[in-house]
Amino acid sequence: MGIVLTKDPVAEGEVSVDGATVRYYDSIEARGKRNPIVLVHGTTGSTAVHYGYLFPMLATRQRVISVDLGMPAGELTIDSFRRQVEAVIDNLLAGQKVTLVGYSLGAVVAATVAAARPETIENLILVAGWAKTDSQQLLRNSVWNALYESGNKDALAQFTVFCAFGNPFVGARTLEELAPAIKAVNVTEFGAAQMQLNRDIDIADRLDKITANTLVVGCTYDQMVPNRHSRDLFGATENARYTEIPSGHAVVFERPAELHKQIDNFAANPSRHPAGTIIPTVKP
Repeated sequence: MGIVLTKDPVAEGEVSVDGATVRYYDSIEARGKRNPIVLVHGTTGSTAVHYGYLFPMLATRQRVISVDLGMPAGELTIDSFRRQVEAVIDNLLAGQKVTLVGYSLGAVVAATVAAARPETIENLILVAGWAKTDSQQLLRNSVWNALYESGNKDALAQFTVFCAFGNPFVGARTLEELAPAIKAVNVTEFGAAQMQLNRDIDIADRLDKITANTLVVGCTYDQMVPNRHSRDLFGATENARYTEIPSGHAVVFERPAELHKQIDNFAANPSRHPAGTIIPTVKP
């Protein structure tokens, strides 16, 4: 038992995959008849960082398991992360249908899991994800890497916050109000490896293998993964619906209540809207 993500302590455990130690957090208790939800965080993130708000809220309605991805002993690839998520599911939820939620790089991972394991992933939610890295992303990634290599941590943190949050969110706040977010940026070697992985993402040829009921969530003011990528995921995934939240890429911090509402509604009734529907944003 470990971190407190809900009013009750959450069970912690780990599995070993390709030499990586993969930690997970499990609310354990099943509530109602919904599928258990499995959460996959984004680049440089973790359960505590990206799902500190969503985990306890979601855990009031169903069992929730969150995966903290780990660095493998060999080359880091998108399939390294896919195998880590699959190992946690197989360890805790063998034989059960799953609702899989991925944010940012976690959405890319979640899509690859859904493509590889259609018999397990019944519902899929892709938040601020993408299928193939484009030139805009490569340019931002190159600036990020140059700042990282320079050792200028302050500049890297400021650039990260500038790109992560939507321009209405940033523009409405003083630098003093943004200081805690800037101070919270902490990039490790593993985080830098994930940024390198982001440069080479191309899962476009896997999307037609996804059969899960899918909800794609784009972010209107996203500068890290512009929402055209979410629209592309929507268009390329046969059983997909699309909705948009007026947020930057950091929707898990900027608009967590709205994101929770979309996830909760879809988890409750994935077939409420037929495939191809553009769902209006629901205010919490």
